[in-house]
Amino acid sequence: EKQNGVLIKRKYVKGLSEHFLSNTKNNRIPDPFSTIDKIIRKRGDLYQIKKWYEKYRALIKNEAPDLVHTVSPMSYLGRLNLWKAACDLDLPVSHVARGPNLLELNFFGGKLDGYNASQNARASAYLTALAAPSRYMLDRHNRAGIKGQSFNEVIYNAIEFSPLALSEDMAKKKENLILYAGELRKEKGIHTLIRAMEGLSDARLLIIGRGPLSEEIKKEAKAEVLDWMDREELYAHMRKAKAVILPSEWEEPFGRVLTEAIGNGTIAMGSDRGGIPEVLGYNEAYIFHSKDVPALRSRIERVLDMSPSVYMEEVSKLQKTIVRFTDDVYADNWERFFLQQLRTFKRDHERH
Repeated sequence: EKQNGVLIKRKYVKGLSEHFLSNTKNNRIPDPFSTIDKIIRKRGDLYQIKKWYEKYRALIKNEAPDLVHTVSPMSYLGRLNLWKAACDLDLPVSHVARGPNLLELNFFGGKLDGYNASQNARASAYLTALAAPSRYMLDRHNRAGIKGQSFNEVIYNAIEFSPLALSEDMAKKKENLILYAGELRKEKGIHTLIRAMEGLSDARLLIIGRGPLSEEIKKEAKAEVLDWMDREELYAHMRKAKAVILPSEWEEPFGRVLTEAIGNGTIAMGSDRGGIPEVLGYNEAYIFHSKDVPALRSRIERVLDMSPSVYMEEVSKLQKTIVRFTDDVYADNWERFFLQQLRTFKRDHERH
């Protein structure tokens, strides 16, 4: 297909494609892979396997790209073999670490995480450049020895719309609504938010998402719980809310829902884990220690008590912090990243 004049080729791989679709929000496709399947398929990400290597080598020769770029969800697709094939064919290779896939393995309770990280650190010798969506994620990979051999760069994720200019009249129409949108699992800190809302009789909690805790939360939480919905419907709920909160207990790589909330004219709050403080401009008024229920409650109460004019001013301040996340900045940063990669690769080869 063509998008904006760019030719895109997509490859459907039976089983693998269904596996990735099973992890997306708005469908109920079952994951076809068992744990054993995943362990077997994971080998190609960590070890050289001739079949995978030759497949990628032939693909690269046929397509003749200027560079090769991979993304963090590329599990079970022989990532190491792609990197090595490209490097052996004298092409620059880059990777974007959008998640902790190179650091963590969802096997055996994390006992193999160290081994996974060390293997990927060795494999990163094939990388010309490494990118990540936050300084936190980039530093975390670099500390583990996973880095581009020429350069490493933060490229923030983008929101795909222009921020809403909130007027005082629009602020007056805000409901006393607190919103959570994300996966319903323990590490997302959903219980911290539920406890923080207890006793706030003049506000209601709306939870949007799906996950292992779905049924438990529907039964026990004094909140409205909705399944995933299309983006525009989610944004409509965000615009009604006084605050959107991401109370994570794990190291969030970025925190996209926060930028979307601010872009929709709503105050965003988050815990101090991962890239969340970075996204919120390290504004302590909206950042709390993970699992700290009283700290989160006090921040919610402060927002609920704001006058429309103060609320409007606070949203305006937050929106100044998200100019880093516009589509134009995002596209410019990636263009610069790839051009720098090509220039650096050529310069380093000329030296040798």
